Amino acid sequence: MKKLICSLLLLSGLVYAENIEIHGTSTLHDWKMVSNKTDVAFENDGSKITKLNVSVQIKTLKSGDEGLDEKAYETLKIDRNNVITFKLLEADLAAGTIKGIFKVLDKERTQTLKPEVLTLDHVSGNFKVKMTEFGLEIPSVMFGAIKSGDEVTVKYDIKK
Repeated sequence: MKKLICSLLLLSGLVYAENIEIHGTSTLHDWKMVSNKTDVAFENDGSKITKLNVSVQIKTLKSGDEGLDEKAYETLKIDRNNVITFKLLEADLAAGTIKGIFKVLDKERTQTLKPEVLTLDHVSGNFKVKMTEFGLEIPSVMFGAIKSGDEVTVKYDIKK
């Protein structure tokens, strides 16, 4: 019965598979935070993507290291604004690009992405961004002895 319900939901387009990862470096080691809990609105009209809005609750980003998670939440000011968003402005399947507004805290940036996969029902790829571009302080511990790099890579895999 569960398989039948899942199959029907997949066929109706109501189920999304999504994965958002943030990869970074530090003076100690590389790190990764993953969220499998995103809110997605993904629509097409049969010939083009008409809507792709992605929201990630910061508290769903997990590294497997509670101390790293807490430092990340502190840096992302989880008490101030707990969502990172991307809102599609336009998608060009022929050129293989999507353009949208990437928002962290109260700072927005128009971002043109060239996904590795771009179809009517699947968008997957990555892009680099600097934390300081969004007014975020670079995380550090032990009085600055261990410090994260400014640039992070955001990996995304969104399927309708």
